[in-house]
Amino acid sequence: MNLKLPKTYTLLLAICAVAGPFIWLVLTEDGKRRSDIFLLHLLGHQPFNLAMENLRPGLDQDDLLGQFSRVAFDCGEGAHALGARRCAARIGSFNGIPARRVELYWQAGGDAGEDGGNGAALNAVRLDYRGRWHALLVAELKTRHGEPRRDRVGERTVLAWRFAAGTLLIPQTLGDDETPSLMWVARQA
Repeated sequence: MNLKLPKTYTLLLAICAVAGPFIWLVLTEDGKRRSDIFLLHLLGHQPFNLAMENLRPGLDQDDLLGQFSRVAFDCGEGAHALGARRCAARIGSFNGIPARRVELYWQAGGDAGEDGGNGAALNAVRLDYRGRWHALLVAELKTRHGEPRRDRVGERTVLAWRFAAGTLLIPQTLGDDETPSLMWVARQA
């Protein structure tokens, strides 16, 4: 009994074993996204995986930032449009989507007992992602949170998901000159 494989078959098998993953990484959208995330993480940009539906004004800053100990947040007081205190960091991905930056805004004057004593309430989260992955991010949000409400803002349409403590906003389509951003804004009492 001859169990030796023909040389042509082993050559073809070896080519498929080497070329298959390379073709998947280079030619498919999923492979490109995973390659981008891998390279960003290799370059030191950390993932920021956050359940937006669980955000609420009572979240303590130290507790929230402590969940992302590998992300280097730079926090400071200032007169920002979205809050009195901002913590910002460069990131590599947000929930599996290549991203650039996250900014967390706290509004002074929160109930000290509600948020661990720091007297600040989480007011907004801004996440800048890579525009190439806009359609995939919108599809992921629809899968996770259902169909959004479509709101007109001037000439633009904004997709909005309402949660108990806030609203998640993203443009339906990106403009040529805008930074691709996803926003969570706390619901005002």
